[in-house]
Amino acid sequence: MTTPRQTEPAIVARAVNSRLRVGRLTQAGQAITLTQTDATTCGPTCLLATRLLLAPGERVAVTDDLTHEMTDSQSGREGKQLVSVLSRQQVRIQRAMNARGLGVLPWPKALGSTPWSVARQMTEIVRTCTPGGGRRRYTVRWVSDHGPAWGSEVASIREVLAGGLPVILVTGGPLVLDDVAEGEPTVGSRLRASLARTPAVPRHYVLALPWQTIGQEDPGEGSVHIYEPSSGSVRPLDLTTPRDPHRPGPRELGGWPRVLAIIEPGFVDSYKHGWRLCVDEISYR
Repeated sequence: MTTPRQTEPAIVARAVNSRLRVGRLTQAGQAITLTQTDATTCGPTCLLATRLLLAPGERVAVTDDLTHEMTDSQSGREGKQLVSVLSRQQVRIQRAMNARGLGVLPWPKALGSTPWSVARQMTEIVRTCTPGGGRRRYTVRWVSDHGPAWGSEVASIREVLAGGLPVILVTGGPLVLDDVAEGEPTVGSRLRASLARTPAVPRHYVLALPWQTIGQEDPGEGSVHIYEPSSGSVRPLDLTTPRDPHRPGPRELGGWPRVLAIIEPGFVDSYKHGWRLCVDEISYR
């Protein structure tokens, strides 16, 4: 008589000890911190984190991939194999996005992924994984994080998060950050200071998470919980705190000082025949 094969628990994603941990979380060594696999996959990693947090089907798919990965592997190495599985997932997501990153044209991997490709992927995730998701569409909105309207932008982000949907922030800064300690100026420090005054360019994606989804409390007015993919950290950050646009920024923004764009959900306005931010239409989880 054949003994039925015991079914392993599915992969889960949770914020644990200020990290986004992915794994079975039943034994030591089964979970890993989700981080980007290379310097170009911050966007795909934010998308993968969103899928793992919102989509049961994605967690099942990762569980199945891990099971196949472990078939011929040594026991006790599940965490290492999970890293391999999640790295491949990031590459697949990036490849799918970049195939049509410029309309019908491909986008080069060396330049990461475009905000518009990230927005399209977020739209598909929400349509598939949330009630009424078919009415929502993520769009890219360029913002000024040091102007008088920034406070209302942050309030808008927090309302979306309170409704149970994530928001992606595009961060960046000048070509070179002025991180030289004060002292006797040199030719190199003067050049660096000059380059630090160049216009800000997009450099990184981070994911603002609904606090209910990760089992956390509301971080308070002006603040959001941010998943930063290069470190895998999940920490609160007050977005209204002034930041020097020429110097390194907080680690929650990947070390960049500026928030340059917001990728957030909207809905069809039948009166204006366009898309606008929808807060009251977002169902609470």
